[in-house]
Amino acid sequence: MKASFWHLPAKSVLQDLRSSEIDGLGSLQAARRLARRMHKERIRPEWWRAIMLFIRQFSSPLVLLLAFAALMSSVMGNWSDSLILLTILLLTGMIGFWQEYRAGKAVEKLRNLMQVHCTVVRDGKPVKIVSNEVVPGDIILFAAGDIVPADCLLLEAKDLHVNESVLTGESFPVEKEPGLVAEDTPVNKRTNTLFEGTSIMSGTARVVAVCTGLESEIGQISRELAQGETESAFQTGIRSFGYLLLRLTFMLSAGILIFNLLLGKPIISSILFAIALAVGLAPELLPAIMVATLSAGAIRMAKSKVIVKKLEAIQNLGAVEILCSDKTGTLTTGEARVAGTIGIHGSHSERVRLLAWLNASFESGFSNPMDEAIRELPGMPSLDLYSKKDEVPYDFQRKRLSIVVKTGEEDLMVTKGALSGILEVCSFAETEEGKVENMDPDIRASILQQFEQQSASGYRIIGVAFKNVTGDPIINRDDETDMVFSGFLLLEDPPKPGVARSIQQLEDLGVTLKIITGDNRLAAKHLAREIGISGEGMLTGEEIQQLSDQALARKALHCQLFAEIDPQQKERLIRALRSGGKVVGYLGDGINDAPALKAADVGISVDTAVDVAKAAADIVLLEKKLEVMHQGILDGRKTYLNTLKYIFITTSANFGNMFSLSGISLFLRWLPLLPVQILLINLLSDIPALTIASDRVDEEQLKAPKKWDIKLIRRFMVWFGIQSSVFDYLTFGCLLWIFHAGEKQFQTGWFVESVLTEIVVLLLIRTYRPVFKSRPSGWLLAMSLFTATTTLLLPYIAPGALFGLEPLPVRLLLFLLSITGLYAVMVEFSKQRFFRQAGY
Repeated sequence: MKASFWHLPAKSVLQDLRSSEIDGLGSLQAARRLARRMHKERIRPEWWRAIMLFIRQFSSPLVLLLAFAALMSSVMGNWSDSLILLTILLLTGMIGFWQEYRAGKAVEKLRNLMQVHCTVVRDGKPVKIVSNEVVPGDIILFAAGDIVPADCLLLEAKDLHVNESVLTGESFPVEKEPGLVAEDTPVNKRTNTLFEGTSIMSGTARVVAVCTGLESEIGQISRELAQGETESAFQTGIRSFGYLLLRLTFMLSAGILIFNLLLGKPIISSILFAIALAVGLAPELLPAIMVATLSAGAIRMAKSKVIVKKLEAIQNLGAVEILCSDKTGTLTTGEARVAGTIGIHGSHSERVRLLAWLNASFESGFSNPMDEAIRELPGMPSLDLYSKKDEVPYDFQRKRLSIVVKTGEEDLMVTKGALSGILEVCSFAETEEGKVENMDPDIRASILQQFEQQSASGYRIIGVAFKNVTGDPIINRDDETDMVFSGFLLLEDPPKPGVARSIQQLEDLGVTLKIITGDNRLAAKHLAREIGISGEGMLTGEEIQQLSDQALARKALHCQLFAEIDPQQKERLIRALRSGGKVVGYLGDGINDAPALKAADVGISVDTAVDVAKAAADIVLLEKKLEVMHQGILDGRKTYLNTLKYIFITTSANFGNMFSLSGISLFLRWLPLLPVQILLINLLSDIPALTIASDRVDEEQLKAPKKWDIKLIRRFMVWFGIQSSVFDYLTFGCLLWIFHAGEKQFQTGWFVESVLTEIVVLLLIRTYRPVFKSRPSGWLLAMSLFTATTTLLLPYIAPGALFGLEPLPVRLLLFLLSITGLYAVMVEFSKQRFFRQAGY
């Protein structure tokens, strides 16, 4: 298909695509085209991704270097040791692969629940498919709120307005209609074309998909820019953590290699030992355990009606300090009810009621509770008595919506919207007696007085106006002038039962709720009083407009209520709050919420939201309730804290062991541990760590937001690593001077002590409480006991000899158990001091 399809007749485009406007594509035809597209765009099948995941387990330069050194060792005759070493590397990689693969499949199932769908015509019938399965030639049916999945040519359109800001930067909706445009027409002028990634603001359409994926306009831009998403705080922390380990690994391994060579130890053994030392310091199962822990958290959160689209968002959710939300549906019932229709002096008005009903009944924008409530007004005439002529959809600059209705011989333009947006286009006002008068200062003052009086009572106020356009019923926004103000529509949306308690529960978790609403200041303040939120220092959209970014950042931190806010200001507010160092979550479900959702640390939407909002969100709630949000934050914190347990434990234990290895190797004629023994310690100590995802978290640890803190991790690693080394050197002294251990007995003794102390640290450090006041999960306890038992038995059974282990005398074994017990007592007291000083 030619790229410049917009200048061709629809019939010609359909013929080139071998598609039918009525029947669309056949199912088999579409499947073949999808397979061709996947091959062209190098979208790999499931089995290929699984193989790449397995290979990636061995992509670490340290692991590859160790494997190479082991192969070199086998060439020189040490084939048995090399085989064992390579087997351990393979086993470690297989464990990592299985953890990541299983976790990935679980998370993929959750993400599939939130995939964006669209309606296409296949075999002559409308069917819903996942949007990324659209292929050229598909006939797509659009309605308000849909995301466009491909570059398309319009076949039919009715009152169609599209938001193309993602492509052109133009925030005002663009009207689209079928037809032909010149071949050299720029993107923003192609009125007969819909572009991938844009969204339908109002109206309906029937289109044919022409360019998909990388062939679309936005696909080509993405390919050229090849820009990734902004790195989250969690990803930044992991990267910093990786650099820290890399520096330590290089310094220790390079230093010990040089010293061993200077001391005249065998070259191959020294190289293997130094590389194994490096591998031992690096927590090679960290990616697998993190993915497993995060995915377990995502599954747990799904049971609490919270669907995670991005795993890293779990940690950000647990770190949220400020939650911004609109009031409708979250703090209120979301079920708008028409409380009354009044004229300019406050008397009931049937005229206003009829006009509002006509506007709501004929508008074609995204369905919303307000228009649904108006359409359901009782006692209204038959809609068949009227016909729609034209529409100018609602947008967030004008804050109003206009339609033209033919009533009898008259074409009437009816406009409703925010009072400020209505008053600015009205030159006249209609009295209760039906007279039309000039909008003089007295009438304007009366209108504003009614507005303030009704708003202060908690009503949402919608202005209604009209204008006779008989003879010229086709309108655009420039026609919204010299209108007649008719009156007010009063809407009420009461607070949800128990919402004040839910807000307090968030406060108890250290999360401050801030309301960002487009409603007027008086109605917003009334609601805030009812639910216990302070309206002091409230900021309005007009006031925000006057503030610099720095001033807004200062004021926004101390304000809980923002009223009369437009979509661009929502995004600016989120960025201002984040610039103050706060972790900000934003809960939104409307078309206008997408920019703010992307700007927040955590974008949160609901499953009933428009596709645009769900696509922009990191997390989707299955119920729009603060109680669900409260549980999601708790689950996010649990998941993060369990991830942190593994990082704490493995870095401190590995750092201590490697520091001890580096030091003692300078004074021994032999290697303190064989390379294969170092890897075996790593493997055994990681077995219990694989079950950390199932562990319990103490309640007091969940009461405050948890941010990634690389300094805390570094302090923990040094503090407990040094303590571990102190006991290691105590063990060395006793082994050499009291038990007069030879090479194998020394290595076996330290092997047993290293694994046992790592298990002890795991069970002690997993809680900030005294150890007997916090019970580990059943799986963690069982795997810890299994590993400890295996470690104690291994020197006494045949496989132990393969790893260079030998049976230990009972007296020596009892000594090692005593050292482990003494170490446990010290760690228990030390941890309480450490966490107290760290403010935990």
